[in-house]
Amino acid sequence: MFSIGFLALALSMIPGGILANKYELKGLLIIGWAMSIPPPLMYYFARTWTDVIPGIILLQVSGFNIPAFNAYIAGAAERTKSASNFGITWASAPLGIVFSPIVGSALLNWISVRDIFILTFVFFSISMIVLFFMKPQPALENDAKSPRLEIPKSRREGTLLLYLTGAALAWSVASPFIPLYFQDALSLGPSIILLLGALQSLGAAIFAILLGRRADARSQGGTMALGLILSSTGLIGVLLTRNPLFSLPMVFLIGSARAPSLVGYSILSTVRKGASRAGQFGFYLTLESLGFVIGSYLGGILYTLNPTSMFYATSTSFIALALLAWLSFRSKAESTSSEPNRESEAVTLSRDSKSDSH
Repeated sequence: MFSIGFLALALSMIPGGILANKYELKGLLIIGWAMSIPPPLMYYFARTWTDVIPGIILLQVSGFNIPAFNAYIAGAAERTKSASNFGITWASAPLGIVFSPIVGSALLNWISVRDIFILTFVFFSISMIVLFFMKPQPALENDAKSPRLEIPKSRREGTLLLYLTGAALAWSVASPFIPLYFQDALSLGPSIILLLGALQSLGAAIFAILLGRRADARSQGGTMALGLILSSTGLIGVLLTRNPLFSLPMVFLIGSARAPSLVGYSILSTVRKGASRAGQFGFYLTLESLGFVIGSYLGGILYTLNPTSMFYATSTSFIALALLAWLSFRSKAESTSSEPNRESEAVTLSRDSKSDSH
């Protein structure tokens, strides 16, 4: 099921990047969000696990606007605070997951699981209204003329692609099966597993913010390596402690796994001279999503053979990726001369859009 969802997401990334280069970003964000509203209703009416698949596919395909989302963050952020802005913005998702299990568990005392999907549908619909208050970011003329497929053209770009894909693959080997491990190996109940999941999400939110700020102030590669090492420590710590109480700080550390990739997104937004705002995100996120597909499939095989093997596989991969990031991104790339022109073009278009609205 995880592989099906990630595959649908992967297939939507390149088209999403092309659209983000040609059309206003805010509009694409609204369209993608609107596409994510029907799936909760589809889950509500599902009767078998196969009935859930169309909803999963639609929910993941709605992520076609992720290149536009990242381009919007890059366009709105100060160049010197790019990693901080990516971290703070993306931290909102795990921060919401911190509270949703607690709220969901409480609601189950009064309503059924199916009714939860109706409530989710309502929340999704309401949250989309917020997007209408965002400032527009019109398409840039140069972006509309950019190639449909923007592949790596330098060693730094190629290394970044390798990192993002490898990190996605390594993380998805373990992440879908961590709750299952707590249930099977530690005999924990659903309420404790939900609590640990909330703690991991809290770690993800906090590390996304802290590591983003560190990357702007200090070494990007060193910050990425730090996040991976912390997550590896948490994964191995869970295996060694085998105790719910001692697992609490370890699970919190595991949450740092994805924060380094957010720093990678900020590097991607400035890595190439003359690159479009969203074109590179489309290609890179496609391969990253394919990493999630392959990783979740491999994780299922490893868990069947030995539940602990996925922890060791992910931890070892994270250490190797930490070394790659530290060696490759220790120094920040110099600002390109084209950036001021692109920024001035964006400002001009933004002013034109404002004047048209009056």
